[in-house]
Amino acid sequence: MTKIIDFFNEALKKSHLSHSYLISGTENIELAKIIAKNILCRQEHTGCGSCSSCLKLASDNHPDLMIVIPDGASIKNAQVEAFQEFIYIRPFESMHKIVIFNEVHLMTERAQNRILKVLEEPPEYAVFILMTEHAESLLETVLSRCQIVNAEASYTKAVDPIFLSKAFELVQGIEKLDAGRVLEYGAYMKQEKANITTFLAQVTAILRDILIFRETHNYQLISPENFSILNYKEQLGKLAMNISRKKNIELIFLIEEIDQKIKSNMNFDLTVDKLLFKCIEREA
Repeated sequence: MTKIIDFFNEALKKSHLSHSYLISGTENIELAKIIAKNILCRQEHTGCGSCSSCLKLASDNHPDLMIVIPDGASIKNAQVEAFQEFIYIRPFESMHKIVIFNEVHLMTERAQNRILKVLEEPPEYAVFILMTEHAESLLETVLSRCQIVNAEASYTKAVDPIFLSKAFELVQGIEKLDAGRVLEYGAYMKQEKANITTFLAQVTAILRDILIFRETHNYQLISPENFSILNYKEQLGKLAMNISRKKNIELIFLIEEIDQKIKSNMNFDLTVDKLLFKCIEREA
């Protein structure tokens, strides 16, 4: 739970807060309330507990927060209508209006289709937090509009920002076919033998994000840990345009192959060099 809260706090700090989130793997409404409290807090989003916003939220009386839970066996059309009326009225006392949908998989297909238009074209001040342990039950069109935060997997281990930053710089070297930069990070990999698999995993995650963005043009579908640290909103389009789909896929498979070879104790330097030459290879 702490890792998810930290993720949202980082997004707030860097002004990377998206409109729509799906927290998959938990239906802990208190977690969503903590996130909402931090977003709405008047003391620099600290969730201070003493400002007027935090006090109103604690008493379930905040005018800019709406919580939708199933009415019986499902979230009904009437609840979606109330949500639509709520979200199109500008915030009363905050920069944001937040709607939490808990157990969102219990929303009928008709109701999901009704919220879809709002998810596609949200008001600038809107933040939606959808929570479910059964994300597979949601419509693909709804899933595609949300940044997915995996409570079970994505936050079991914090991402080392140093590895992530260096991995991103290596990908930028690949984009520019900058042999000097790529070879520099080859030397770094050889220095960090003990952490090489972690570093390669970060490079792979970034390359996968580029591939996803190329296919969907939806930056909200990228890895949450990458989004929270890197300025992906500006960089993804440029990277997707300059690194071809063919090379992108080849590098992902090659890194997986090299990772296995390193784990099998094959010649380390030769294995890394094979990756470096592929990174700076010009396409025919």
